[in-house]
Amino acid sequence: MILHSRGASYPIVVFYLVGLTYGHPGDDIRKVFKDYNKALRPNFDDGVPTIIQSNIYIESFGNIEEANMEYKVYGYFRQRWNDSRLVGRVNQTLWLKGKDIDNIWIPDPYCYNARESNLKVPDEEKYSSVRIHNNGNIEMSIGVTLLASCVMRLENFPLDSQTCCLKFGSYAYPADQIIYEWMPRDVSTGHVEMAQFEYKGATLTSKMDTFSTGNYSTITVTFSFQRRLGYFIIQIYLPDVFLVMLSWIVFWMEKSDIGNRMALGITTILTIMFLLGSLNGNLPKVSYPKALDWYLLVSFSFVFLSLIECLVVYVLLKQRRKHDQVIAREINGITFPLTTYKVMSFKTDDGAPVADETKNGSAIHQNDVCTETQPDTETMLDNRAGQKSKKKRRRMEKIAKLIDNFSRVLFPLAFICFNIYYWKFIE
Repeated sequence: MILHSRGASYPIVVFYLVGLTYGHPGDDIRKVFKDYNKALRPNFDDGVPTIIQSNIYIESFGNIEEANMEYKVYGYFRQRWNDSRLVGRVNQTLWLKGKDIDNIWIPDPYCYNARESNLKVPDEEKYSSVRIHNNGNIEMSIGVTLLASCVMRLENFPLDSQTCCLKFGSYAYPADQIIYEWMPRDVSTGHVEMAQFEYKGATLTSKMDTFSTGNYSTITVTFSFQRRLGYFIIQIYLPDVFLVMLSWIVFWMEKSDIGNRMALGITTILTIMFLLGSLNGNLPKVSYPKALDWYLLVSFSFVFLSLIECLVVYVLLKQRRKHDQVIAREINGITFPLTTYKVMSFKTDDGAPVADETKNGSAIHQNDVCTETQPDTETMLDNRAGQKSKKKRRRMEKIAKLIDNFSRVLFPLAFICFNIYYWKFIE
């Protein structure tokens, strides 16, 4: 029993002896940072500012939200500085993560235009790591998720390009304590494909910002994006073009069929208004018209003018009919004798004429044949109308027909010219 107990405890004894020889890993870290004051920044005793060289790696972008004027960035923010107090304390690169990072002084990066940021989340709750080299150089990498504001100008929407930035700096230390600089390299990127935008590159800048509490060193990375047109061409432009073309059908319809002409025009107008409303529902309520607004409003004007053309043609035809009705009333109002006779005289056997009194008191001969006639109103209407309004009626019909024929050419030609100007000069 005793031997068995000793045999079972032999591995424990071995590990205990090894622990006494090499110590606990926590003991090594405490030895490295013995007499190290993490509250003081590097070079504090020398009175010179600490230089923080930074680099950012963009893993991906979230959707750019025009309505809220914000966008999301996923990536890694890297910082490098030198702490002479750690020179020679490690024989090889020492990696720290989680709570162990709290043993050294680290910068306090702050994103100026971030609405949501994980930079100030404790290290044990985010992805972060620190490498300490033998020469005192320290490299820190932080996995960042930033929801940042992006002021956009949408005058050329959706033919626009946008620039969005991330601005970093120290929250507590002014420029005489900490200076931020970009590492001399371009911004590294991973998967940056987006649904509505194409990533065009980034630029790095640095400057001094002046506040009431002093001057602060800041660095800015500016991303350039070009909007993709595929969605808007399929969902907005092509349907709008087809609607405008549909409104031109009224020029080939019967001129007097004002009901169907107006119904077709009003339907296309309502559809364009629906497109305009649904589009602007997802955009900020800006005080200036956007390029797509102009396109839809001009399309609306083309459809509206086609309705006006239908009304003009109908009014011309209606005036012609009214003119014919006036002539008809004038002719129907003429007073004619109740009865007229056409007298044909005959003689008796002895050759003497036979006379008799007519109803009007005039003598006619007996055996004369009298035929009763009535005025032909329709014939007189045609004759009278032909004399008074034939030229005017023909002129009205000709003008109405000319307006339709002219519109069949003018409207498509004007719309084509507008599209050439729109796609060529609006950038």
